[in-house]
Amino acid sequence: MSAERSAKLRRHMFHLVIITIAGAMIYGLPYFRSYFYDAYLEAYNLTNTQMGTFGSMFGIFGMISYLFGGVVADMVSTRKLMSASLVLTGLGGLLHLLHPNYVMLLGIYALWGFTSLFAFWPSLLKSLREIAGADEQSKAYGFMEGGRGIVYAVDAVIILALFSHFSKVSSDLAGLNGVIIYYSAVAIGLGVLLFFLMKEKQETVETMKEEKEKVTLQQVIEVVKMPQIWLLSLIMCCTYTMNLAFYYFTPYATSHFGMAAAAGAVVTMAAQYVRPVASFGGGIIADRIGRSKVMYVTFTLMAVPALLMIFMQGMSQAVFIILCILTYAGMYGGSTMVFSMMDEGGIPLKVSGTACGFVCTVGYLPEIIVPFCAGSALDAFGENGYRYIFIAIAVIMIVGIMMVRVWENFVRRKKQI
Repeated sequence: MSAERSAKLRRHMFHLVIITIAGAMIYGLPYFRSYFYDAYLEAYNLTNTQMGTFGSMFGIFGMISYLFGGVVADMVSTRKLMSASLVLTGLGGLLHLLHPNYVMLLGIYALWGFTSLFAFWPSLLKSLREIAGADEQSKAYGFMEGGRGIVYAVDAVIILALFSHFSKVSSDLAGLNGVIIYYSAVAIGLGVLLFFLMKEKQETVETMKEEKEKVTLQQVIEVVKMPQIWLLSLIMCCTYTMNLAFYYFTPYATSHFGMAAAAGAVVTMAAQYVRPVASFGGGIIADRIGRSKVMYVTFTLMAVPALLMIFMQGMSQAVFIILCILTYAGMYGGSTMVFSMMDEGGIPLKVSGTACGFVCTVGYLPEIIVPFCAGSALDAFGENGYRYIFIAIAVIMIVGIMMVRVWENFVRRKKQI
């Protein structure tokens, strides 16, 4: 029986590859504006604050998704829900081609927030759990996260080539439209393929028993009262702040160093080449030396470059790029650690789903706050606003180090009881 369970993921490898690609490409449309920040700003006549509001709109639906998205995923076939999400996301991209105004763009980002977060992400996680055995869950998640990084790395080359070509022969708006058409076509195509290629779950007695277990109000209260849940949520908040703040490296590169739009985009896209190595490597090292030790290193790798960017305003492009790469290593090396820390925190398995939902809801709050605050800082202070962004990053990463220290003490005391 154990060998049979271990082979379950191998039997569903094709399924895993499909949802990994889909899990990467569906987020191309909501986030591509960050790769071509200045060009997007100019093409749609936007302020930095308005640009930040798009991320906040998208993030609001992210919070809702982690509270209620799992319920929807339990009620509707994951195959149908993921397919519909991909197609609707692609259709939202086609709406973007109509050169919308600010209000229309807000509506489009709200749509993307619903289709790619509320409806899609919980379904993907549920589908991932269904295709892996009990002893393969970490392996499946690691494959998907690292695989998404590889997909993003290949994707970065494609969209950079598309933008460069169309912007040279026509305009930056044409370059952006080329990227939008590409992402829309891929999302719709993947939605159709996924619908026909994915198989419905084969129910077993074990999975049927699992699905009968519903979340009760008592479980929610039990989770909220756990101090370790709040600690993990705060650690997640700190590390996820960088996952959003690093998108401002591109406009900083074009503004401070005078890079062209395409060259500036490479600065942010480089993160996707670091991602697979950092994600896989961080997990392997954490199993050997301890998760808290790895988290100390990852927060330091994010804090030190931010501090250097504050005090080394005259740095060269090469030094800036090196600091960015170190930041990416810390960002992706630590981003997969939080949920693996639940076991050492003594969080009961029976409430792990509710715990994950709560940690995500609180931990992903930066999705709402960071884009708006960063955009407002740039509008209020101009290029000097980047200095305040880097100061905020450094402070939050230092807070993250302090939270890991508190977590370490909590785990130590818990083991002594």
